[in-house]
Amino acid sequence: MNTRTDKRSTAQSTRRSPSRTITLVLLLVGFLVIANLVIAATQPKEQIDGEVWVINRVVSGQTVEAAIASNPNMPIQRVRLLGVSAPLKEQSPWGDRARQRLSDLIKDQKVTLEFDIEKKDNSDRLLAYIWKDNLLVNQYLVSEGLAIADSYSPNTKYDARISQSQSRARLQELGIWDTQNPLRLSPRDFRRQLGN
Repeated sequence: MNTRTDKRSTAQSTRRSPSRTITLVLLLVGFLVIANLVIAATQPKEQIDGEVWVINRVVSGQTVEAAIASNPNMPIQRVRLLGVSAPLKEQSPWGDRARQRLSDLIKDQKVTLEFDIEKKDNSDRLLAYIWKDNLLVNQYLVSEGLAIADSYSPNTKYDARISQSQSRARLQELGIWDTQNPLRLSPRDFRRQLGN
């Protein structure tokens, strides 16, 4: 009789075991999710040393017109995105896609402009990294395959980060890296051909 009771007891505990296991797994997953949320909330966001501007117009995939948010009476400035080179509109369809994506992302939005060593170029454009919340827009365009990583020395603060995004975009054949419809000439080489 004891043998039968032991067998029943073992069978019953085996039947209960999966539900207990599932409960324990769910509790563990819940704990891990909460722990990750707490860790993410307590980690500092990237420190951005910049100024808040409003994007009035997107000229191309690498140039915008903006006004400083704290003084709307200041004249609108042209801003060239650092670390990237976007296709021209003549490099169809890539130039239009880069401009449109940048416009969708930041036009009429408040953004943070972060400057590097040189603040202006020879054309009197401001040179900046554009942040929308915690997103480095310059890097984002490269990660989507809409622009090419292009160092603008001595302004090289985020060059490594932008280059890594380009490597991933190339491997994934995104945008201009699409093997079926690639960008034939880099924007820099295309501008040279045009004599710009």
